[in-house]
Amino acid sequence: MEDYPIQEIERLHSSFKCFIRTVIEYIEKYFDKYKLFYQSISIFGELEIDKIEWKRVQQCCTSVVNQIIDFDHLYDEFNHIKSKYIDLKDKSGGIGNQVEDNPDPAEEQENDDGFDDRKQDSNIYKRKETTNGIRTDHLWAYLLNGERTPNLRKLIEFVFSIPASNAYCESTFSHMKYLWSNNRSRMSHDLVGAELKIQMNTHLTCKEFYKYLLTKHDLLKKI
Repeated sequence: MEDYPIQEIERLHSSFKCFIRTVIEYIEKYFDKYKLFYQSISIFGELEIDKIEWKRVQQCCTSVVNQIIDFDHLYDEFNHIKSKYIDLKDKSGGIGNQVEDNPDPAEEQENDDGFDDRKQDSNIYKRKETTNGIRTDHLWAYLLNGERTPNLRKLIEFVFSIPASNAYCESTFSHMKYLWSNNRSRMSHDLVGAELKIQMNTHLTCKEFYKYLLTKHDLLKKI
């Protein structure tokens, strides 16, 4: 830029500063609008669950829309899971090792046709692992597995269903493009939607899904 006129350089600097200032103002305005919401749900990003206070859980409940939660039962369920975490955290080499010994089946799934966006998403998450080596969603899934905690489960499912980016949405579009090819162009919207729901929300193979259907007589009658 040494060869540019001084006035042109100053104008460029001023324009760049204006751009940066506008971006910062936009981010702050957007964040301030949802600040209380983000703060309330951030408690479930805590790996040391014994540090989570009940009043923070109550505050988070105010963000749950269209979900009926029994606060008395939620209190009992939260304290039960908290006690379970305290009992397990120092056993078998720590809670991290216990969670790692129970991997997410989605990460072990292999797609025979080689088309699997989940593997790419999984690699992204692995690069973003915490210093403890485990993800909070895996930790909660491990603690809630086999437990009768309907109210706490509703809350956890709500929080972790909020996408942090549009990666999952883009992944769905990729799957749709693969399903709705030129050779299958006469498929109805309902059929494409049904196939996507099955593909994105189950990790069963075709044989496993077939065996599962055979055990659901009521479902078979509706097909």
